[in-house]
Amino acid sequence: MAKRRSKATLLSDPRYDAFVARYYADALAFAVEVCGMIPSEDQTDLLIEIASPGSKVSVVSGTGTGKTATFGRIVLWHLLCRPYAYYDGKVEIGSNAYVGAARLQQVADGVWKEASDADIAIAAGPFSWLRDYYTITKTRMFVNGFDAQWFVAQVAMEKGQSIGIAGKHRMHQLIIVDEAAGVDDAHFDVIEGTQTQEWNCTLLASQGVRAAGYFYRTHHDISRGDGGTWEALTFSSERSPFVTRDWLAARAHESGGPDSVEYRVRVRGEFAVNESEYLMTSVQLEACFDPSRIIGDDEPYGIMLLSDVGLGEYRDDSVAVFARVCGNDDDGPDARRVEFYAIPLCTNGRDEIDFTGDLAALFRSVDRPMLYVDAGGAGHAVCKLLEREGIPVVYVMWGKPCFKREYQDRYVNQRACAQVRMRDAVRSGRVRFPHGLSRKMRQKIISQGSRLPYHFVERGGLKYQMASKEDMAAVGIKSPDVIDAMSFAFLEDAVYIARDSCGASARRQEQINELDRLLAAADSRVPGEDGEMVEI
Repeated sequence: MAKRRSKATLLSDPRYDAFVARYYADALAFAVEVCGMIPSEDQTDLLIEIASPGSKVSVVSGTGTGKTATFGRIVLWHLLCRPYAYYDGKVEIGSNAYVGAARLQQVADGVWKEASDADIAIAAGPFSWLRDYYTITKTRMFVNGFDAQWFVAQVAMEKGQSIGIAGKHRMHQLIIVDEAAGVDDAHFDVIEGTQTQEWNCTLLASQGVRAAGYFYRTHHDISRGDGGTWEALTFSSERSPFVTRDWLAARAHESGGPDSVEYRVRVRGEFAVNESEYLMTSVQLEACFDPSRIIGDDEPYGIMLLSDVGLGEYRDDSVAVFARVCGNDDDGPDARRVEFYAIPLCTNGRDEIDFTGDLAALFRSVDRPMLYVDAGGAGHAVCKLLEREGIPVVYVMWGKPCFKREYQDRYVNQRACAQVRMRDAVRSGRVRFPHGLSRKMRQKIISQGSRLPYHFVERGGLKYQMASKEDMAAVGIKSPDVIDAMSFAFLEDAVYIARDSCGASARRQEQINELDRLLAAADSRVPGEDGEMVEI
């Protein structure tokens, strides 16, 4: 936004004293009368609470509640309505406000955008004269002529780094921390040491992505309700005028119902009290061994060959799984259905050359499969070797962010997207596991699938994040290689070549015969976990 300059200062404008007298202690009136805001009930509560001297307010919020919009009006109120402080026989000109988050970009995308929107509303109202006296840049807001004394600044609050407000003191000082649940607790110690004067105000806000840490405590043992100093507010999407009934219904459907952890955090503004739960249960996975078919031979299904490559790294297995796949959506009549019908490879005793040869033989054994291979670590070499063999391969890079906006808003990366989508399919009966597996392999699938720890993070919204392999290993959970490979069928860009129904049964029988031949050959040469033979 272009800077606006005036030879006169805000303090010399004859209208300013009356303006300050009206709004100095009334952020709600400022938001309504100066910015043209029509606040919701939750927004009203926040605007009233933050205007109290020395206020400490903590907001746990669902999505679409207008929380960030309120922040944008609050920072402008604090900038424009707090010009003087008198103490110790001196006059202090100006106010300071700092807006921080674990990710600084979140501040720019959120609070700064809302403040700029409020600035436009001010220009269209009766207080447009104010705009001659302040400037909003991409990273800073300030009163013209007092750039160093009277401002709003952005501060990064990354883990392990000190923050720019350390040692800063001013009578009129406001600190706002967005995405507060993701901010390291050490930063709050700095804030407490900074906010020492009677008009210092602190505002924290976040979704309740974890039931631990300082932000969680501001709603529990250090809240006013428990004898502490923090006023704890809850913004619920269910009572927000900024979301529709259809939106709420869609969130309930995609999250597994209004009692699911995701819905309670994303919509109701509650804390994820069981944030360390696993994606799937053993009971849900057992049901996937149902021998009934969910894809008919006369349907236009496709074949996928899915491979997670370990090659002995961290004693991980390299796995190949065959699947019949039909459908593309997350729900409805075209929801993705997957029948995993064979696990021809599960070994930690093959090198890149040998495993590439195994995959190549499997690929050529069926008609028009789509081959998806984990391209991380040793898998990258396998992908390159397959391409040299003239075999088309899709590189799975599931640490990357999702492409679709709806998935970006819900998942940290491709891995979280694929595994949560697989969970949803398991829950709704759209997955079948292979028949005739050994008891050991069957138990491996159940054990791996029922031990996929996840949690939520707030990164521009509530998102699923799967535990890393390092974090899983730290609590004794082995790499879920078979389940990882299976979940490739639920990657957002996992496509298949649909075959027509004509002759599908005959082709299927031919493929089964060829696969049986390959499996029989593999029995004599493919070692499994700890070197013993794998019975598939």
